[in-house]
Amino acid sequence: MTTKILIVDDDKATRQWLCSVLDAEGYACDVARNTQEAEDVLYRTEVQLALVDIYLGEVNGVEFLKRIKTIQPDCDCVMMTAHASVETMAQSVKDGAVEYLGKPLRIDDLLGLVRRLEKRRQSRNGHAVAGEPEPEGFAGTAIIGRSPKMLEVYRSIARVAPTDATVLIVGPSGSGKERVARAIHAHSKRASKPMTAINCGALAESVLESELFGHEKGAFTGADSARRGLFESSNGGTIFLDEISETTPGFQVKLLRVLQERQIRRLGSNTYVPVDVRILAATNADIGERIRAKQFREDLYYRLSVMTIHLPALEERQEDIPLLVRHFLSAFNERNARQVTLNEEATGLLTRMSWPGNVRELENLIERAAILSTTGEISAEDVERASGAGALSSAKVEETATTLKGAERQQIVRALREAQGNRSLAARSLGIERKTLYKKARRLGIDLDAPEK
Repeated sequence: MTTKILIVDDDKATRQWLCSVLDAEGYACDVARNTQEAEDVLYRTEVQLALVDIYLGEVNGVEFLKRIKTIQPDCDCVMMTAHASVETMAQSVKDGAVEYLGKPLRIDDLLGLVRRLEKRRQSRNGHAVAGEPEPEGFAGTAIIGRSPKMLEVYRSIARVAPTDATVLIVGPSGSGKERVARAIHAHSKRASKPMTAINCGALAESVLESELFGHEKGAFTGADSARRGLFESSNGGTIFLDEISETTPGFQVKLLRVLQERQIRRLGSNTYVPVDVRILAATNADIGERIRAKQFREDLYYRLSVMTIHLPALEERQEDIPLLVRHFLSAFNERNARQVTLNEEATGLLTRMSWPGNVRELENLIERAAILSTTGEISAEDVERASGAGALSSAKVEETATTLKGAERQQIVRALREAQGNRSLAARSLGIERKTLYKKARRLGIDLDAPEK
C-alpha cells in the first residue's frame, strides 16, 4: 500500500516543494494550509504520516498534535520548524510526535526519515508501538541553537528526560554540558525535586566521598557532627557529576555500588541508606582512552552511559553563533538595564573566529564587548578589542567588511538558486523576512529576477 502523507504548513512554497519531492518518490500526498483543512483530510482518508509545521499562523502546531492523535491514533507525526528548542521538542514528544525536522529542510534528511518511519510501520505487523513516557514539567533552559547537531541533542534530551536512565554527556570544556543536564532534569518527572551539581575533578577523593555520601560524627578529624551527603539531601531528585573521568578508581568502585544497589553508606557508618536519585555525568575526556589506560572502570562506564549525548564544539556549529550572540546580548541588557546592539560586521566576524573555549568563551567575550562599547552598538573593532587582539586598523576593518559582504552575497545567491528563484522560500531558508531579503539584495547588487548561476 502506498504511504499517504499529509503536509500541514501555512507557507505555499514549502507545501509545493514537499509535495514535489515526495511525489517523485512515489508517495501519495495531501496538503493543508491550516488545521481545519488538515482535519478535513484526516476525517476523509487514512494517513500514515503527517508533516506538521510548528507555527501555523496563530495556531501552534504542537497543540494540533493532540487532535491528530485523537482522530487517527496510528498516524506518525513529524514536526517541522526553523526555530528548534528543547521545550518545543520535549512537548512534541509528549504529545505524540515521533521525529523533528529542522528548516531549511534537506531532501536527504526528509526522505531518510520517511523511509525509516515506513520500515518501522511495516515491522509493527499491525500492532501499535508503546508511546514514550510523559514528562510532567517543562521549565525553561538556556540551550541555544538550530544546527543539525544541536537538533540531535534536542532529540536526545526529549527522549531520555522522561525516563530514569543514567546519562553520560560528552563534550569539550565550555560547550554547555551542565545546561544539558539541567534541561534533562527540568523535563523529567523529578523536576520538582532538587538537582545538585558537583565538580568531581575539583575535590580530593576523601572530600568528594564525604560530600556525596555524608559522614558520621568522629568519622575523621574535624567531623564534629553527623552530616547527610548530597545523595541523601537530593533524594527524589538528580545528581550531576561533572568531570566524572577525573575520579579515582577507588571512588569509582563506590559509585558503581550506588548505581547497582541504590543505597549509600556514610563515612564511618556500617548502615546502608536507600536513595532514589537519578545520576547524570559529564566529561570532556576521551573515556575510551581512560579505560585503556586503566584510569576508568569499564563497568562503571557502561552503567553511566545507558544513554550518551555528544555535545559539539562551537566551531562544529558556527551557524548557531548569531543566535547565541543575540541570546547573550539580551541577557546582558536585561541584567544591566542597557540597550546594547551588535552590527552586521561584528556578527560576521564572531562567526568566523576560532572558539577554543566554546560557548563559555563566546558568552564572556560578548559581555566584555558590551562593556567596552562606547556607542551602544558593538562593532568589529569592539569585538577585536574584547578578544584581546587590539583595535583593528581602518584598512583591516575595511578588509574584514569586504570579506563578510562577499560571503553574505554568496549565501543569498545560493539560497535563491536552491529555491529556484522563489523569494519567500529563499528568505525562510536564510531565516530572514522577505523585505529583509530585498534590502540585502539591493545593498549587495543581486538581481532577484536573474540571480547568478
